[in-house]
Amino acid sequence: MKTTQFLWCLMIFVFGQTQAQSSKITFEIRSNTEKITEITLSRYDYKLDKMIELKSYQNPSISKIYHFEEQFSEPSIYAIGLSTGKEMRIAVERSGWIKLELGEDISLKSEVAKKSDFPQRIQQLNQYFFASLIQDYDKAMKKNDEETIAKLEKKKDSILVDFIVAMENSVREMGVSVLAYDALAYFDLHKNYDFLKEMTERFQAKHPNGGMTRSLEARMARAAQVALGHQAPSFSTTDLKGDDINLIDFQGSYVLIDFWASWCRACRVENPKFVAIHDQYKSNGFNIISISIDSDMAALEKAIEKDGLRWRNVHDDKQSIYNLYLLSSLPSNFLLDPEGKIIAKNINADQLKTELDFLLFGREKVKSN
Repeated sequence: MKTTQFLWCLMIFVFGQTQAQSSKITFEIRSNTEKITEITLSRYDYKLDKMIELKSYQNPSISKIYHFEEQFSEPSIYAIGLSTGKEMRIAVERSGWIKLELGEDISLKSEVAKKSDFPQRIQQLNQYFFASLIQDYDKAMKKNDEETIAKLEKKKDSILVDFIVAMENSVREMGVSVLAYDALAYFDLHKNYDFLKEMTERFQAKHPNGGMTRSLEARMARAAQVALGHQAPSFSTTDLKGDDINLIDFQGSYVLIDFWASWCRACRVENPKFVAIHDQYKSNGFNIISISIDSDMAALEKAIEKDGLRWRNVHDDKQSIYNLYLLSSLPSNFLLDPEGKIIAKNINADQLKTELDFLLFGREKVKSN
């Protein structure tokens, strides 16, 4: 009996040791070029909602293998960054080894991790769905063919729906994984709310107390703060003329907060239409605040002049207001009532005109085609 008990205890001890050893994540990093003068390894912190640096290697020796090891507690996103500008996000699903070869590119070998690069998938889908449409649109613009442009704009709306469905299905195929979690950051909390809610519920079912789940729950809770009927988040800044601008000062009138950029094709298409609406309704208590996230000031000023944006313009180059409204895509806008509450989101010019006709003059709403 004692021998049996001893063997059983030994089995438990050995099994426990094996489990302890296998609950670590180990990076094996090797640089193959002198061009790399610094290597930085980071991990995503679910509570802080950002990447935190774990280890930095200065002037790494050629072909020397560097090891980094830490306890594995749950699936996580890691990132390797090089002084050359190359970087890679890595979705680590379980404990084990990850080998990284660093040269002109970053090579990943692992049975427990995959490269996380959802932007590449978005680019592929964008090319598949919109390449032909963009070519046709550019030709029509050069010819000033307004009839064709109008048809292409309607076609764009239909294609956009298919594009978003394809994006969502790409994530669904990843299952409840850290790879899917990382991809969800590229979805708009306003435009893709139902899909994000669906994925959050799937994570809750599989990982009820996991960091990824808590993070997604926090995002959804924040999204509720900029939902229809809620007070719009207030902000105070300066416009491009250097004058102070505070959202509170616009209470008493209907105001459209329009987020855009000079490089945003869809934004530029709507701008002239918004100008016409602004000119028609500004005397009836309607205002527009344009908030650009451009990094190129010259390009922004040129676009404002060309599109004729004669209202208050804000340059949100650090994206502080953009992030305050939990945005992740353009174009985006919010229509506020005189009390500063959100009454519509992401509406086009036709929809805006219908809303203003109803709100200002009580005219019956007509669905736009």
